[in-house]
This record gives sequence, structure tokens and C-alpha cells, in this order.
Amino acid sequence: MREGTVRFLWREPRSAAGFHSGVCLHGHTMHSQECLSFLPQHLHRVPGISQVVSYYQRGPRQVDFARAWWTPPLSPASALRLEREQIAGLGLRPMVSLTDHDDVEAGLALGVAADPRETPVSVEWTVPYERSIFHLGVHNIPPSAARSWMDAMAEYTAAPREAALPAVLSELTRVPGVLVVLNHPFWLEAGVDGDDHRRALDRLLRQCIGWLDAFELNGTRRWSENAATIALARAHARPAISGGDRHGCEPGACINLTNARSFAEFVAEIRAGNSAILFLPQYREPLPQRVLEAIHDILRTYPEYPGRERWADRLFYRCEDGVARTVARIWRGREPRLLSFAAAVVRYFAGARFRPAMRLLLSEPGDLHP
Repeated sequence: MREGTVRFLWREPRSAAGFHSGVCLHGHTMHSQECLSFLPQHLHRVPGISQVVSYYQRGPRQVDFARAWWTPPLSPASALRLEREQIAGLGLRPMVSLTDHDDVEAGLALGVAADPRETPVSVEWTVPYERSIFHLGVHNIPPSAARSWMDAMAEYTAAPREAALPAVLSELTRVPGVLVVLNHPFWLEAGVDGDDHRRALDRLLRQCIGWLDAFELNGTRRWSENAATIALARAHARPAISGGDRHGCEPGACINLTNARSFAEFVAEIRAGNSAILFLPQYREPLPQRVLEAIHDILRTYPEYPGRERWADRLFYRCEDGVARTVARIWRGREPRLLSFAAAVVRYFAGARFRPAMRLLLSEPGDLHP
């Protein structure tokens, strides 16, 4: 098995020369549900915002953040256009695999108008395992069988049994052209202990490595973590592969370069151990700054999406009766005053006016890029 290559556009401006296509993997759309259980621990570090969070955690209308989630702003068509434009700007033919959390509807919707050879049906599958949670990128599922496969994956997620996972993966990888990627293998789900995750990862790889085609280098994770993933992939004789993991409006910070003319050909190339990854300039920006800008994208208004224009239309909460409702509906069409204030503060400091200052403030020299 040949070892893949990792390139950096800021070092090699002509990195894409000699390749026919660029492949964007792992991007999210409005069909993803992003849990907010992790949010309080981060927001309590922000003066002013911390008091708002405390009010909603302990005030008269207590909020359980584990029952809240948000959906990314972009529609499948908008996400596809964003990623295609970045790849085409490099002089490459775009192929884009959108992977919403436990949902295949984006790929199915795009299949009506887009070329399925360039826009496969894919998903980021949530896989509880022992006392941790992993995410598998499952790419290029046959459209005719996508919902039945999603049902099978959802069944495992809802009632996980470690002993059953190899059988599911074995059946899945028998489908011609399907690619299975272990996404951000060192990322910790909120509430998961690091030691528990390492033990679970070791067991997962012992039991399931035969059905994992590649390990992901993630465009939203620090380079130290991606370097550890490269070492892990090498130790298990698997190629590394790119994963932009876009949730807002910044296009994926890394792509794969290939001479394949279809996604199925690209899958065959990865399975043969050939992977050329290109990191793009936005990856060099301080990660906290990029996260802040993503939050700005999440909170701003989108007039082009009727019914989903405001952040309050895209933030959901499961109420006491078990029904999920948008924040706008819970507050009868309005935005909660304190949450609106917090959102306005974030949008203000993430705006273009303050970005140079925030870039300096949030830079982390201890985690240097290559």
C-alpha cells in the first residue's frame, strides 16, 4: 500500500498542477442536527455571556442544553455551490460529498439535478462504542438503497452493541463503490473521558480495521491532532484522507487531489492506498478565530431562506411534552431578549471590523502549522 501525500497551498502555490479533480469530503447542511450540550462550558469563559448562560441554566425558565440543537444555515444546493467554487478556483473539476449527521437527505436532494458521479449520497454516521462515540464518514451510498442503509445505521446508533458493528460494516463495505472513513479519530464528544475514548479507539481498530478504508485529517482540528492521525493511519496501513468538516460558510479547509473522473474512481484510488491531500490557506488562521467566524455565520440572518432566516428559526429545543420546537416558536415569533443580546455581541466581535484584532488575540503559537 502506497503512502499518501499531504501538501500545503501556502508552501506550494502550484500544488494542484497535474491533477484533474478536487474532492471535498465531510461538509454539513441544514439537515444536520448539532447538539448544544457542550456550549455552556465554553460560554462560561466569556465575561457578560457567562451571566446570560447562568440565567438560562438556573433562572425561572431553566434550559437543559442537552435537549437543544442547531442546524447549519446552508441548504444542500448552497453548500454544494460554495465547495464547487473553491475547487474550480484551483483549476480543478469539483466532486463534493456532503455528510450530514445521520441523514442522507442532502445527497438525495442534489441527485435530482446534480451529476451523481460528482455528488454522491453520503452521511456522517454517529457510532456509540463502549463509553465513547465515533463518527464514520460513509460515502457513495447507492441512492436507491440510501434510506434503508440509513435505517440500519440509525438502529445501531439508537441501541448500540459493539459486537454487532463488524457485521453492519461488513455488509456496508460489500456495496460497490462505498467508502468508509474514520472521521477525526481523536475528537472527544462532549462528556466523554479521554482515557475511555483511547480504550474504545483501540478496541474499535482491533475489531473493525478491516472495514475502514481511511483515516481523516480534519480541516477544523489542530495540526497536532492531525499529525497524530497520520501516525495512526500509518500504523494501521491505511491512507489519510481529507475532511473539511464545514458547518458555516467557510469552504472546507482541506480537499483531496485526484486524477479520477468520478467519485467511484476516487474511491478505488483511496482503497488502493493512494491519497493526495491539500490544505488550503484558511487552515492557517487561528482556530478560535475560525470558530468565531463560523458562529457568526450560524447567527446571522439569511433572507434567501424563507422560514429559516433568523438564528431563532434554526435553533431547536425538545420541550417537556417531547416535541421539538424552534426557539422562535417557543417565544411566539420573537427572539429571547438575553439570547438576542448574546448573539449580537458575538456577531459584532466576529465581524470584519474586528477580525484583525481578534486574529492577534486568539492566535495560539503553541500549536504551529507546518
